[in-house]
Amino acid sequence: MFERLRRVAGLLTQTARLMVGVPDYETYVARRRQFNPGATVLSRGEFVRYCMQRRFGGRGPRGCC
Repeated sequence: MFERLRRVAGLLTQTARLMVGVPDYETYVARRRQFNPGATVLSRGEFVRYCMQRRFGGRGPRGCC
């Protein structure tokens, strides 16, 4: 029962993050290893920077920098 609650909580957390535009690093790593096992996996920091770059185009969250 606790495992099911933990899974539901994880899915809710992932959904909430995606709703506000924060991709899930663990999902990225799992999919990267599944579909392209020989490729380099970005570190968490590199992944966050990459996502911010894609989302804001290098201008920063407020579009000024």
